[in-house]
This record gives sequence, C-alpha cells and structure tokens, in this order.
Amino acid sequence: MRKCTMLLLVLMLTPLTVVAQEASYNIGASDLLEISVWGEQNLTRQVVVRSDGFISLPLAGDILAAGKTPPQLKKDIEAILARYIKDPRCAVIVIEPRSKRFYIQGQVTRPGQYTLDQDLFITQVIPLAGGFTQWADEDDIVILRIEGDKKTRLEVDYNKILKGKIEDIPIKPGDTIIVP
Repeated sequence: MRKCTMLLLVLMLTPLTVVAQEASYNIGASDLLEISVWGEQNLTRQVVVRSDGFISLPLAGDILAAGKTPPQLKKDIEAILARYIKDPRCAVIVIEPRSKRFYIQGQVTRPGQYTLDQDLFITQVIPLAGGFTQWADEDDIVILRIEGDKKTRLEVDYNKILKGKIEDIPIKPGDTIIVP
C-alpha cells in the first residue's frame, strides 16, 4: 500500500506537460544530455551533442542523437548496451537545450542569448529582452536566419506588426535579432 501511495504522489507532482515536451523534443547539436544507466554508475554521465550530431558513450561508442527525441535515443542506447549488459535500463534527460537558442543584439535593455523553449514571436522576444531602449529604431529590425545552407535576412517593422498591418514573425532556433 505504501508503494502505491508513493507512486501516486510522484505522478501527482510530475507535470504531464513536462513529460509530453520531453517526448516531442528533438535533440540538436550542442544540447547537454544526462545519460543514466540503471545499476551501471560508470556508464552514467553528462554528454554534449557534437556538431556532427553524435554523442560518445563507453561500450556503445558513437551514437547519432541529433534529430531524435529522448525516448528514441533511450531505445537506441539500450539496444546497443544489450550486447554487453543484461536488460539495460537507461534514461535520457535534456539538461540544457542549447541547440534551441536565439540572440538579440542592439537597442534592447538586455541583449544576449536566450533559450527558445516554446513557440515565440518577435513581439514576445522584445519584451523578454527588457524592451526597446530610447534609441531603438523599431521600424528597421533585422532577423538573420540560417536554414540548412541558406542564409536569410528578414526586415521587420515592429510597429506595423502591432497595428496588425503585417503578421508577427515566429522566432526559430539560431535566429539573431538586431535592433538598430
């Protein structure tokens, strides 16, 4: 009875949105992951996804992580470790989603690097960076975007977005927003 009560308490305290986000999150280059192997402390470690998308683990070697969800990577690691360990159980936790960063420069109160942990638009990230300074040119914002091998420069008139004359611009991982 005591184990059931504890399990119920854990389930009540675990937000389902966190579980859902973890299952749908695609791992990317530079993400920091915690790989835990039950009962094998020497195999448990934090790893950074390399720029080629792979991670390296003892016994398992190089494993492609980029583009996979944590549950997919977990299955891959367990399948490889099953050659060496009887019934391996592991967990893959995204400690820092570093591949989901964007940058804001120029005339905002807090320029810098931010994590894109949800869908955000330009009208949401400007306040996130503390808003415009008094010298900001709100009509000439530039978003530099890299998609694959293609580099794009988007010119944004913030005031037209606020007035509903043009659509709000979604922010993507890797974007650099420049407020002149």
